[in-house]
Amino acid sequence: MMPGRRVKPLLIVAALMASTSAHAVPDPSLYTLPILTVGLGDDNEGDTIPGPTLPNGSIHPSPETPKPSNAGYNAAEPISGFAQLHSQGSGGVTTYGTFLLSPQVGEAQFDEAAHLSPKAEEALAADQYSVLLARYGVRAAVTPAHYSAIYRLDYPTTDKAQLVFDVTRKVGGLVASDQADVKLYPAEGKIVGHVKAKGYWNPALIDIWFVAKVDQKPAAWGVFDKIGARPDAVEGQTGSDERLGSWLTFKTAAGKPLLVKIAVSFTSAQTAEALLDREIPDWNYDGARQTAQKAWNDRLGEIEVSGLDKAQTRRFYTALYHASTHPRDRTLDQPAKELGRPNWDEHYTLWDTYRTLFPLMSALRPSDYAANLNSLIHTFDKFGAADTAIIGGQNYHVGQGGDEVDNVLGEAALRGVQGVDWKEAWRVTHFNAFERRRPRYLESGYFGVGDLSPEPNNQRAKSGSSTLGFALNDYFAAQVAAKAGKSDEAAQLTERSANWRKIWNPETQSDGFQGFLMPRYPDGKFQDIDPKLGWDGKVHNNVGYYEGTAWIYSYGVLHDLPGLVEAMGGRVRFNERLNHALDAGLIDITNEPSFATPWLFHAIGRADLSSYWAKQVFAHFTPTAYPGDEDAGAMSSNYVFNRLGLFPKLASDLFYLHGPRHARSVLHLEGGKTLQILAENAGDDRPYIANATLNGKPLAGPFLSQAQLLGGGVLNFTMSATPGQWAYDGAVLKVEADAPALVDGKTSTVWTASTGQSAVFTRPAATCLKAYTVSVGAAEADPAAWRFSGFDGKRWLKLDERKGERFAHRHATRTFDLKAKAYARYRLELTTGKAVQVAEVELIAADPSACR
Repeated sequence: MMPGRRVKPLLIVAALMASTSAHAVPDPSLYTLPILTVGLGDDNEGDTIPGPTLPNGSIHPSPETPKPSNAGYNAAEPISGFAQLHSQGSGGVTTYGTFLLSPQVGEAQFDEAAHLSPKAEEALAADQYSVLLARYGVRAAVTPAHYSAIYRLDYPTTDKAQLVFDVTRKVGGLVASDQADVKLYPAEGKIVGHVKAKGYWNPALIDIWFVAKVDQKPAAWGVFDKIGARPDAVEGQTGSDERLGSWLTFKTAAGKPLLVKIAVSFTSAQTAEALLDREIPDWNYDGARQTAQKAWNDRLGEIEVSGLDKAQTRRFYTALYHASTHPRDRTLDQPAKELGRPNWDEHYTLWDTYRTLFPLMSALRPSDYAANLNSLIHTFDKFGAADTAIIGGQNYHVGQGGDEVDNVLGEAALRGVQGVDWKEAWRVTHFNAFERRRPRYLESGYFGVGDLSPEPNNQRAKSGSSTLGFALNDYFAAQVAAKAGKSDEAAQLTERSANWRKIWNPETQSDGFQGFLMPRYPDGKFQDIDPKLGWDGKVHNNVGYYEGTAWIYSYGVLHDLPGLVEAMGGRVRFNERLNHALDAGLIDITNEPSFATPWLFHAIGRADLSSYWAKQVFAHFTPTAYPGDEDAGAMSSNYVFNRLGLFPKLASDLFYLHGPRHARSVLHLEGGKTLQILAENAGDDRPYIANATLNGKPLAGPFLSQAQLLGGGVLNFTMSATPGQWAYDGAVLKVEADAPALVDGKTSTVWTASTGQSAVFTRPAATCLKAYTVSVGAAEADPAAWRFSGFDGKRWLKLDERKGERFAHRHATRTFDLKAKAYARYRLELTTGKAVQVAEVELIAADPSACR
């Protein structure tokens, strides 16, 4: 009996049948569109997997090479065989590459270097991987089911067709086993194996089983281990760091392929066999492949795009494919008593995926979204915690930021997901918020330099990133508390979410800008480091922050954007600083901490600048690669959102609108509704929104709510090459001014004037105004009195007059409300002062209805 937990096969069969569903797709050939060569490189190109899987499938068979990327593959190298499990787009210590299957001809070879084969006629697709192993003349192909896969191996005519199984290896051919066992059943054509894997990125020991079956009777067999080959042996066991495997020998004839089907389980060998027999009950390779094709047609059919050329269309569906592999649904791979609860695995990690992958899931598949949330609660019940990384069914408290499970649950609470018991979810976030947060954070409100995290080696948790991470966690946990009816705890956590201010050092300066999130020592002093020092996308060094710098993390206060804008000096200074940061490459827009940063212009009424920078971000996605590790769907979902013209506004129920650059997309939503996204005048050279409507009604601003998206209908954009045409409520209007320094978006340039002098601002047409702002610069020469007027075609009409005004600090911006009026020309006239310096004047649009 193989070690593991016994499960009743009939329960799995029943659950599999109950889980089967289908929906119509518009194009039966969508599965042919993903290009699986995209992202294969490991030099900031993606680390994607060349082999096929099903949408969120548990198994992911793929070829292995000797010096590969973290996904197990290097296109320039010969092939050692085919492993059954892989992680997509991950960095750091390698994971999986488990249970290598190596077809060979001649004497069986067990050292990977001894059985490498050059390849030919390689074909990568969503439904099948195939290749000719040129050394052996073996044509190998594999197609996946959800928990299992079937191989078709076309050997030449020979009496030494070998099939070698390596039980203990991982990516790169390394032995990664604490213990292992294997048993052969030659008469039945079956092999059963188990490894207690170690040495993965998740340091936990992970039990994994496989059951493989062949359709031809072997002529010989054996087991190999640290001692060597043992012909005719039918079982073997090894201890820590010892290799183990087995082989079968066949007499084959050209034209009659050997079929091998295999299932992998994280529960038991019995579970693996039950899943294998249910999913692939016969030897119909083509039937299994057709099932895979339909599964991908269904998944890729959730979004239609048109108005793109063929290459762009295929690139889009490649990204949607990569956004559909993780997390992995292992709901049926559980002990019998747990089969009624969802079990989603391979969160690698939530620090990466909560930003874009989960929001995409919330839009396209709310049922899967809810299942993932309930799976996190299930994980908490199993282990007493649900960590940022869940790999191989095991928790891993990574320390990248804080407790990102809270972010996933809290964002779902804000987005109104259905099918979650929020009192149960509160148990998870309550534990994190009041027991898991680090002692100094709970006592003093920050994570200090040198403080310890629950992660085993404490290499990632840093004062700057973890303090912000915990503050974000608190905000999201507060949303769950509110949903669970815990108003006191919600208020307490909302207050705690302001702890980012505990590490805000207003005195830190860089490139002429002041105020940054800075690491802080336990004694309260700030760590004196250059805000540019650390992981910036070019130098990979975690100094004070995990994968970031002070420049990068200072834009991460996504739950308190008004507070962040003020901390950076006000809206105009924020605008100047953010443009500088992006222009100067101080923001690593190819890494998760900066995913949302280019869209922060929305917070200051400059959605046109978000559109501009969204286009710049998109340019980093090349036809053949991602701009960094793909990170389990994080990077590909970023691409999908950018292409569609919207992007998740984290810590809210909203999506930013930046506008599409192609004519039409259709989201086929659960429940049968559709959301059409239409873009008149769309094109790469027209990135700006001139107008937007939803179901024929003008949108109040550059946002779409979760409810509006899921409600379906038609979202219509008019796109333009000219920024600032959309005068939405709160927009900073684009104007011509006779003092250009007043409308350049900067407080570092000024207009110097004295009493009686004025500046005029002109729009192409009368535009409804609800407020204006005045900003000051670096010098203490601030205006104290002025008159603001509108021109009705005959005379200037006073709209506002100010006396004795003061500005709190250098580069400050103040907002002055107006009774909504619409004019084409406005004027600011100084009424007191000599050599006064005004840095910027913004005209803030009102909803047009306010002026009717």
